[in-house]
Amino acid sequence: MPGTPHPTTSESSRSPLEVSGPRAPARSRARPFLRGYLIRLLPSVGPGLLMVVIGAVGATRPVLSWDEVATADVVRRSTGQIWAMIHHVDATHGTYYFLMHAWTDLVGTSVWDLRLPSIVTMGVAVGLAGELGRRLFSPLVGGLAGLFLCLIPNSSRYAAEARPYAFSCLLSVLALLLLHRALRRPGAARWIGYGLSVALLGLNHIVALTTLAAHAVAVGYQWRSHRSWRTPAAWAATVLVALSTLVPVFWLAAGQRETAFWADSITPGLLGAAPAALVGSTPAAWLLVGLALLAAWRPIDPVVEVTALVLAPPAALAVISVLVQPLWVPRYLLVVLAPLALLAAIATVRADPAGPVRVLRILLVLAVVAATVYPGQRAVREPTAKNGADYRGAVRLFQRYGLPGDAILYHDRSRTLRAGVDYYQLGAAYRPRDVLLRRSAAQSASLTAEEYPDVATRMAGVPRVWLMVNGHPTDPTVGKPAARGVLRAGFRRVALWRIPGATIALYQRRG
Repeated sequence: MPGTPHPTTSESSRSPLEVSGPRAPARSRARPFLRGYLIRLLPSVGPGLLMVVIGAVGATRPVLSWDEVATADVVRRSTGQIWAMIHHVDATHGTYYFLMHAWTDLVGTSVWDLRLPSIVTMGVAVGLAGELGRRLFSPLVGGLAGLFLCLIPNSSRYAAEARPYAFSCLLSVLALLLLHRALRRPGAARWIGYGLSVALLGLNHIVALTTLAAHAVAVGYQWRSHRSWRTPAAWAATVLVALSTLVPVFWLAAGQRETAFWADSITPGLLGAAPAALVGSTPAAWLLVGLALLAAWRPIDPVVEVTALVLAPPAALAVISVLVQPLWVPRYLLVVLAPLALLAAIATVRADPAGPVRVLRILLVLAVVAATVYPGQRAVREPTAKNGADYRGAVRLFQRYGLPGDAILYHDRSRTLRAGVDYYQLGAAYRPRDVLLRRSAAQSASLTAEEYPDVATRMAGVPRVWLMVNGHPTDPTVGKPAARGVLRAGFRRVALWRIPGATIALYQRRG
């Protein structure tokens, strides 16, 4: 009819109920969008939050590890002192120390304060691993991979560790996600973002750059599909620029064997123990490796790429350790946990259509993995689960049995005992005098304090002296040869304690 407005196509195709009110169309469009948005978020947000909760449970129970003691010591220094130190030792962790220095200036240096950044970071790493699984495979694979990561004992251990390993896990997954974005839709901004993630990964921990071998596999598959050299050239140029920014760190670290290149030579035994050392549980490690092998039989490109992420870092580190310099330390390879969990998730989900059988299989695998990792999850939360001595227990002994005027001696050149005891003595009412301390580690731009060489002079007039050494030697003075003569001539041993990782002896002056 002339003058009568004709309905639009979308309006005429709707039912009367859909066009009866102004709110109905918006609601009908919003529901699928919201549902899809939640499906995209669930594989990352759900496991990520769960990891934060799991990592926080019992996080302050274990005593600081010997590496965490270094963190606690360094972050209490000024920025100038940290800058001076990394020119002599620990340049590979310089970025982490500055970050933690800024954090502890704001919140404090309690055990919880020191470990909280790693707990949150590991949660984000798990979330990004779930997102990577969703993008490469499916939301179910992503979510399941995140759950596997939450169950792995070492995810909890290094979440509650004041060291940069959780940051390496996060940055390694982030770099791969940004690489896939650049490969899918190349552009200058995306390549710059990927390059920044690679640079940050290297600044956080140089060994984590071994994941670049797996990135090369992803770029190779892209080239095989498109036969264009533009993408490989862009990737190579981006990586070259990112690595060039790390040259100062490489240069400093090359001359710092004590903290950068201290590992023992690689052996078949070390290689065989690697899965258990990485996962934190021998049965759980081989269960996940078995699932990963099942997934690796599927010859599709994303599976090959994830398999390369699991194999390339250990292979590269093993080759470097044999041909160049020993670097084989299992915790340096925690970046393989996320791709290992992805492969386990792929094997669990498989290509079966959705149905009761798939659901039961997934629930059964999760139950078996959870039961297998439970002892490992408990073990990583034991009071002395981490590497190093029981510094907290030592301080309790000093507080209980110490007397005014007592002195204390430490194992020669120990970078951990003095720093660990000093940390747990912060605010304590009683502290034995560190009579040999000449310059603190901060003053000497190092991780080890300088001591006076003349033990007899420094101990003149001391009525009692504590001696704390590493390990459990029969004669504690083997850890302090310079003091042996003085202790034997002028003192008698009145007490001996063997605590996890250390021996403490108490000597009283004769007469």
